Amino acid sequence: MKKFFTAVPLQHRADGLKLLDYQAVGNSRLQMDAPISFPILTAVNGYAQPGEDFRLIAVMPDAEATRRNREELSAQLSALCARRGLSCPGGVETVLTEDSQTVAAHAGTFQKLLDYVDDEDELFACMTFGTKPLSQAMMLAMQYAYRVKRNASISCVVYGEVNRGGAGESGKVYDMTALIQLDEIIHMLAERGVADPKRALEQLFRM
Repeated sequence: MKKFFTAVPLQHRADGLKLLDYQAVGNSRLQMDAPISFPILTAVNGYAQPGEDFRLIAVMPDAEATRRNREELSAQLSALCARRGLSCPGGVETVLTEDSQTVAAHAGTFQKLLDYVDDEDELFACMTFGTKPLSQAMMLAMQYAYRVKRNASISCVVYGEVNRGGAGESGKVYDMTALIQLDEIIHMLAERGVADPKRALEQLFRM
């Protein structure tokens, strides 16, 4: 099954999160024709198909701002599904985390996320929101699934950038999947004892 993971933003705005027309960089499938507040929806729009169920899992501490932002994510997901004829029966599924930046807290988040990955899963993630350690915990869960679960794959990892200068706010969404793949390649080179891993990587980059 296709599963989409994201962190719910901690930002608090009285008028709600900004809606932006995110311009896709490096992956045309991420280009949308409607403004959104959550870059994970670019992956949903680009990869989910009518007639197949998918899941969206949102990681968040239990706070007023995240509860409000989760409701907005749910509303934007529902609108996208209605517009595209997509099916997400569970809506936005929530994984509550500790409001703490300790290693133990993020290890607990990692363990919780493992319950959401299965054999044959096609995984997607957004690394835009949340703290840096929380984003790392999500990426570790993706890599665990890729390495341990049968036929699991990481299809797309996105990052949304907001430019707040100039005439107004604008957004870009980047396909960061190659960074995850690079980590897997580094592990493979280390396991195989490659004598000159830097040279091996340079050859790969030239391909």
